[in-house]
Amino acid sequence: MRPLLILFALSVASCAGAQPPLPKEVQAVIDRSHNARGSYAVVLTTEVTTTDAHWTEKDAEFQQGARHRIEVPALRTLNDCDTRKSTAYDVLHHRYLDENGSVKGVCGIDVDADRALSGRMLEPVTGSYGRADRIELTGEKFVRRYAVTADGVIVANDYIPRNARVGFSLKTVGTVLKRGPQDPAMFTRESLQRAFASDGLPTMHPNQP
Repeated sequence: MRPLLILFALSVASCAGAQPPLPKEVQAVIDRSHNARGSYAVVLTTEVTTTDAHWTEKDAEFQQGARHRIEVPALRTLNDCDTRKSTAYDVLHHRYLDENGSVKGVCGIDVDADRALSGRMLEPVTGSYGRADRIELTGEKFVRRYAVTADGVIVANDYIPRNARVGFSLKTVGTVLKRGPQDPAMFTRESLQRAFASDGLPTMHPNQP
């Protein structure tokens, strides 16, 4: 149940009032993550801490053009990055969550997860994925930090609570990124009933070495 709680908590908007404008260079990184239309699979190893527990989980994202798939241990979603329509599947209860059309797709940095009050650029980072720009968004509940590659892939995200009432934090401790075509089979509604990432590594397209 814990990973499902995390995903829903990060997806709930905190939109009381308009968001102040962010520095142009910060907004450009956010826009880059929203506009990414490449083909890749990325798996983040994430440490999650709550008031009474600490654990590590694998979170995967797959993209092929505008088609985007997210897998966390208890929830899987398909998103259309152009229309923002989404289909979600609750792994724990073996049911779809989109019957009433209330699930909205998220591609790139979810600005609605916590209303950003300010933002700034941090020092870039490098890894097996190449160079990535880093931004920091200070919101009402969290200080969020994201690392985004030149082609718009999020390769790290940290959520640091601003007060004890928030109840959890996230930290990326490992990243595996494989660019290239993805298996078309993973972008169907029925495919949400099975995982395409295993052992922390993305499943590659059958024709990809």
